[in-house]
Amino acid sequence: MKSVSKRILQLKQTKTRSSRIRNNTLRALKTAKLLRRKSTSAVNSIQRKVSKIHSELDEISSTLQHNLAQKESIQRLKIDAEQRLKQEKERKKQIEQEISSATDETKDQLQFTLDIISDQINEIRKEIKRRSSIAKKVDKIIEEYNTKNSRLSGQIKRALQSKSYLVKIMNKSKKNTAKLEKRLPSLIKTEKNIQKNFSRINSIIKEQTKRKEISQAKLRRIKSRKAAEAKRIQNLARKLVTQMLSEKRKASRKPKAKRKASRKPKAKRKASRKPKAKRKASRKRR
Repeated sequence: MKSVSKRILQLKQTKTRSSRIRNNTLRALKTAKLLRRKSTSAVNSIQRKVSKIHSELDEISSTLQHNLAQKESIQRLKIDAEQRLKQEKERKKQIEQEISSATDETKDQLQFTLDIISDQINEIRKEIKRRSSIAKKVDKIIEEYNTKNSRLSGQIKRALQSKSYLVKIMNKSKKNTAKLEKRLPSLIKTEKNIQKNFSRINSIIKEQTKRKEISQAKLRRIKSRKAAEAKRIQNLARKLVTQMLSEKRKASRKPKAKRKASRKPKAKRKASRKPKAKRKASRKRR
């Protein structure tokens, strides 16, 4: 019985330890799964965000290329206009020199040509001014898109760094999940085996208890029978003693009968008591 109690204590300690390990494993598994789910969701979210930023960057890059091409074209047209302006100015200067030495008839024609050149110079200047204004706007747009491009590129860089960190967490949690899921069945099996051992020992204890109860009941019956037998013997002894005493009394009473026969002289004494009777009668009369 002591060995069974010792075994039960050992099983209880083992069960407590196994339950604690299983509960810790379940909590760790739950945490690993949650971490894996969150990290996976975060990685997917970052991937969608990066894809969206890449799409924006593609649009920005396309718009930026268009603006750069526009700027280049404006600069080219501006340079061309400046060259034409220079040429027209030289031509105007040349005509002005010709006018100073020309006759009246030629002077009028040269003056007409000079007026046309002056108009062209003004138009070219207006064109250059317009081109410069457009170039400034384009430069501003290009600067804005470059800033936006840098900002989005920085977001992609940070997102990719976060993604790299989250991927590590995701892979680690995945490994931990697989490891814990692999370990959990053995812990459950160990706990079931402990429970089986408990059931078997409980069966042994019940059987031993049953045997003990049967043995105790048997002992009680034996004691009861012995007590009943002792009581019966005691009663028989009492009856025997009573019978012996009764017989002894009967035997002792036989001499008493002879004494009664010897008491005949006492009858005379009764007769001598008559005066007492007379005394009583006389007292009554009084």
